[in-house]
Amino acid sequence: LFKNTGEWIAKCQTFEGGFGSRPGTEAHGGYTFCSLAALILLNRTHLIDKKQLLHWAVHRQMRFEGGFQGRTNKMVDGCYSFWQGGIFPLLHHIISPDNFNSQNGWLFSQVALQDYILFCCQYPSGGLVDKPGKSRDY
Repeated sequence: LFKNTGEWIAKCQTFEGGFGSRPGTEAHGGYTFCSLAALILLNRTHLIDKKQLLHWAVHRQMRFEGGFQGRTNKMVDGCYSFWQGGIFPLLHHIISPDNFNSQNGWLFSQVALQDYILFCCQYPSGGLVDKPGKSRDY
């Protein structure tokens, strides 16, 4: 690691609350998950706007489909079930470290996400797809 790695990662947080690939770029689910995980490992989460990050993250789950989009104004994509869904346990750990328990649920609709994955993202002969009508990921 380089000196000030945490500070550089924090500069990648956008006005929306998520993180881009570098300062000044669009917030993206994959970069947000990795950035948040890195900041936790570096013990540098005090450098970011957690409230804005939470606001951005909860608005990535689409009400109709139930799945997550990776970026604002983009379509739902099955891979973001991991990237966006994985942000919530990390945020929960930061916001409420003494009450880290998923029994009460996360801050998104777990049932809607489960339905999206089971009904829309399974390929008939095995594997998962990004969205209905697409080929499976290998």
